[in-house]
Amino acid sequence: MRAPRPRARLVLALVLCLLAAACSWRHEETPAPGSAACHPRDDILRIATGSDLTGTGIRALLIQHWAEERNVPVRIVQLPDTADGQRSQLVASLQAGNPYCYDLVNLDVTWTAEFAAQRLITPVDPGGDDFWPAASKGVRYGDENWAVPWNTDVGLLFYRADLIGPGGLGTWDALTETVRNFRTERDRDVRAGLLTQLEPYEGLTVNAAEAVWRAGGEIVSGEGEKAKVTVDEPRATAGLLDLVKAVGDEESGPGLPVIGASSRHLNEQSSLESFLSGHALMLRDWPFAAVQLAQAEKRGTGENRPRYGVTQLPRTRTGGSAAALGGQNLAVVAGSGHDALARDLLAHLTSAGAERCLRDGGFVPARRSALVGECDAAKYVGGAAPHGTELPADFRRAYDRALRAALEDARPRPVTPYYAAVTREIQQRVDAMWEGDVRPFATELKRALEGR
Repeated sequence: MRAPRPRARLVLALVLCLLAAACSWRHEETPAPGSAACHPRDDILRIATGSDLTGTGIRALLIQHWAEERNVPVRIVQLPDTADGQRSQLVASLQAGNPYCYDLVNLDVTWTAEFAAQRLITPVDPGGDDFWPAASKGVRYGDENWAVPWNTDVGLLFYRADLIGPGGLGTWDALTETVRNFRTERDRDVRAGLLTQLEPYEGLTVNAAEAVWRAGGEIVSGEGEKAKVTVDEPRATAGLLDLVKAVGDEESGPGLPVIGASSRHLNEQSSLESFLSGHALMLRDWPFAAVQLAQAEKRGTGENRPRYGVTQLPRTRTGGSAAALGGQNLAVVAGSGHDALARDLLAHLTSAGAERCLRDGGFVPARRSALVGECDAAKYVGGAAPHGTELPADFRRAYDRALRAALEDARPRPVTPYYAAVTREIQQRVDAMWEGDVRPFATELKRALEGR
């Protein structure tokens, strides 16, 4: 795939901040551009990352304990809240010669190829083959590994277990039939079959990719120099057409739309909130939603309280995966003044033991082995590890089963150093296709992605 024209390129970013000296440490906001953030030869190790949204602080605890054990001052530099803001800030800093002296950076899985292509990060040894397949694929660029998977993510399908069962949700055709057969008098609050994230941001890119995959197509086939844009081919176009046809007005007729039109204005959190309000039979979201659903079910009272279930996303017509991989990778900054220490901290944070504690703190671990076993809190956090909300036993079993199966064959988004331009084009053009013909759209997207 040829590079987009200069006007199609995007600037990128990321970063987070903690200060650990002896046994004391604290978080700091990102310094203002141009400020004297560090001295190149100081003894502070800096790791840049986005916020820990679990509320448990497990990432900082893992870093803090490593710093105290080795008596190394560590500063966690916290980046902006938005992914675009994180990437833009990080890339701008590293391209300017790393004036803030970052040593480790926490990258979204879609950014690693871009940072590697620009040599902003340096090759690393992932340390074994225990990682989920798609997570391992996401750290490679060319013939080398440029990062190590830290935490991962994958799309799951949550549903109202008091109204429907998982039996009719295995494929898109079966899911559509389940929605059409639902009798709305059973629950008048239900307005749509499925809620998902179709607001024009990365969530829309993910949903478009999953729709294309369900139909057996690809937006981009291959990687690197061998990549080919195939979004205009029949199967890919059919998947986009299925997505367009599924979106309908919740108030327009006696039956339910397969996807509520409100999804066009929803992101991960707002779609979850709408689902919790009882407005849909199903929700496509990330694993973080499981805890909030469990909490809501626990608070419910009476015979009509909602019950929730979880399963894999609908699979392709040939039985393959159509679930997008999410998550983050840790990478060592090229030219770090503390290369050996940065690699030691990276190895510690991505070890199976640390990832078990990461799991208990609310993240999905990138290592298969970390889904089972106990967190050795004394070794990794110096005390009791924080725990997320426990899931009900039946829900936990279904969640673990669905999560493991989804991670085994999750699909990465296009691996390209121009991902910022790719996702921008997808978002802009998919958002404009709801009222138009999919085929011209697919042709225009192909031309845009090829940089014509």
